[in-house]
Amino acid sequence: MTTSPETALLRLLPVPRTAVPGERGFPLRAGTPVVVADSELLTSAALFAERLAAETGLVLGRAEVGAARPGAISVRVDPADPAIAAIPVARGVSASGDDLGAERHTLTVDGDGIRVVGASAAGVHRALTTLVALAEQLPADSTGVGLPALALTDGPALAWRGLSLDVARARFSVAEVCRVIDLLDRYKLNVLHLHLTDDQAWRLEIGSRPELTHGQEPDAFFTQAQYREAVAYAAARHVTVVPEIDMPGHSTAAIAAYPELSSAEATALPGSTEEMWAKLVAGELRPLWLEPGRPEVWQFVEEVIAELAALTPGRFLHIGGDEAFGMPVADHRAFVARARELVRSHGKEPIGWQESVRVASAPGELVQLWIDEEVAPDPAHPFLTVLPPQVRDMLLAASREATEDTALMAEQQARVLVSSGGRAYLDRPYAEAVTGEAEERRARLGHPLYPPVTLRDACTAPIAGLDAETAFEVAGFEAVVWCESVNGADDLFFLLLPRLPALAARAWSPGPARSWDDLRTRLAAQSPAWRRHGLTWFPAPSVDWT
Repeated sequence: MTTSPETALLRLLPVPRTAVPGERGFPLRAGTPVVVADSELLTSAALFAERLAAETGLVLGRAEVGAARPGAISVRVDPADPAIAAIPVARGVSASGDDLGAERHTLTVDGDGIRVVGASAAGVHRALTTLVALAEQLPADSTGVGLPALALTDGPALAWRGLSLDVARARFSVAEVCRVIDLLDRYKLNVLHLHLTDDQAWRLEIGSRPELTHGQEPDAFFTQAQYREAVAYAAARHVTVVPEIDMPGHSTAAIAAYPELSSAEATALPGSTEEMWAKLVAGELRPLWLEPGRPEVWQFVEEVIAELAALTPGRFLHIGGDEAFGMPVADHRAFVARARELVRSHGKEPIGWQESVRVASAPGELVQLWIDEEVAPDPAHPFLTVLPPQVRDMLLAASREATEDTALMAEQQARVLVSSGGRAYLDRPYAEAVTGEAEERRARLGHPLYPPVTLRDACTAPIAGLDAETAFEVAGFEAVVWCESVNGADDLFFLLLPRLPALAARAWSPGPARSWDDLRTRLAAQSPAWRRHGLTWFPAPSVDWT
């Protein structure tokens, strides 16, 4: 019942920093005790036991507080442990407010048992996640799983590793959001950025502004209790929720509910890309924004930010700031500056999309880079050629202006979340044809303006800030999935898998992307777990999924 450490470790994703094989492994059996050094670790131990049972069928003994002992899984926090102290701390910004070295950990398996040491509870949780991933890759029999002997040390390269999830253009239940959180947890991502509002819909209940969700079906938005439920579920897994209220652009849904926020009349926008383009071509849509000269706007923004800050225990609130098409430049800059200050007045730190860097600010402002050469519109693209000239010119002008943003990021000493559209956007269509139901899904999913990408390129192409030097300070990395083409959770997971695990591994592990041969072996090893959990994924022909 033994498997070599080399074979088992070749299946792990992310890849540990170091893993030194030993001589005598440990048989993990039903009833193996879990001993934690402090009662604060009982939650992590319970989640670990739950995940291990789900993935392997092994039911461990109940976790207890006590001293480490032979034959047990012994768990403790000790940031001063020499092996922990030798692991480099992560760079960037911590969304949770934890120390940058908090996720460092060691995992030792030998004939005496299993020992887990973390720099914090987060580090312990990441180590136990690796232990589950190791156990699920190994053969099991009636006596349990034979773990290979090894001494593993690990910690992330970047402190902020996340997914930006568009819940405005597609409906997702709290249970479905929690399934996404489980996926983040499995691949050691630690931020869920929820894009809660857009032109198409407003997805969060705001008590002082009931018209934002009035008349919607009960499952079309999150109540405050449901939002708290998702935040708590994430926190238990050391994932921080960062909510986004997109403004002053992308505010059609807000203006439709409260017309006094704009001088122009708003109507609800269609959710699908096809409907949106049809209305653009017909000249039936025009850009709208919250107008900063109206006192009603600032009362609205103040009330929304106040409630969101009270609901959110994390450090950050995202204010959007992107694609305010048609808005006078001075108005946009004034709006972003004032919105930032409102966020700070409620004890939070603001984040804005790339365009917010055009607003003069003190060093350290957090901005999210998304526009690169593969996202910038091609003037010859078929969709652009049929748009009304004023719409096409507006899109192309915005793209040209974005070319100066990275220089501004460096000049202003901004802290940058890297979400480059050409590398981090998971709504880019898949390029490889497949068969059956998967081909139907592949053919209709993804934004039609983005060029299709092969799985190999999506997983291995260089990413500035992860494996290439930049002139600006990298705060972290977020993958992004926009949901114009998504009809439910199955579509969402099809876009996320298998690309998200590969990007998560690159944010965790230092250095350039691993070779494609290595990475596709590790990706293939993930698919049994996806099947167990009923997740859809893109079965790229370049990977042997059997």
